[in-house]
Amino acid sequence: MSANSFKIFQDLVVSGKKEPSRSNLYGVKVYLPNCLLANSNFVNKDRRDAFMSNNYLADQVSIPGKRIQDTQVAAGWQGAAYSMARGQQNGELDITFLSDKQMWHRQFFEQWMNYAAPDMENRSTLYDEYTTNIMITKWEIGSPINWEGITDIGQVYQQRMNGVTGVWQFFAAWPYDMAGMTFQNGPTSLVKFSTKFKFERYRFDQVGADTMGPNAPDRYVNSATEGIGSVGISSKQQDAAQFGV
Repeated sequence: MSANSFKIFQDLVVSGKKEPSRSNLYGVKVYLPNCLLANSNFVNKDRRDAFMSNNYLADQVSIPGKRIQDTQVAAGWQGAAYSMARGQQNGELDITFLSDKQMWHRQFFEQWMNYAAPDMENRSTLYDEYTTNIMITKWEIGSPINWEGITDIGQVYQQRMNGVTGVWQFFAAWPYDMAGMTFQNGPTSLVKFSTKFKFERYRFDQVGADTMGPNAPDRYVNSATEGIGSVGISSKQQDAAQFGV
């Protein structure tokens, strides 16, 4: 390692090309499964609004790992045996939520799991009824996009937006393990509960990374006349921007 290795790393960070990622910039979107779309309890606007705020109450997200399963292939009459890829095995998506005072979020997952496997009946419901898609978005500071708006008293303001750099899409996901909740005397703390999800597969896409950093030209979006998509952001960023934090 050269004597100037730290200086090289420092220059890369300052340029925005190799800046370490921050763990607290992310977005969560859980699409309503069919079984709850038809549930009158979630037609109520307050309950739907509470569910949509899952994005802001997702306190921690653990993205699953990925492993390739292998199989041993025997050599012929000479040579060593070798391994070859046989299939993929994914881990589990684990999201910890803050609980709201009305316990709507807890009720949401309670009802979702009861629809998947009713606890008074020895059966499960139709797969397509209780599975849905989940999207996790990774944001980073340093976006060249500035949002221009006007306050209620007519003052113009600018706000630099975070940029999307990665999107994970989980297909046919459903909650299978919801942790309990702990209440205790003593110093107060926020109530949380974690939920683990099974899913068929996921896809990861790196998006927008080439537009990050101080050397990227600034772009401006006027909230009164333009939409987010009008400044050349990719469609994936545009979709992700609708629910990011």
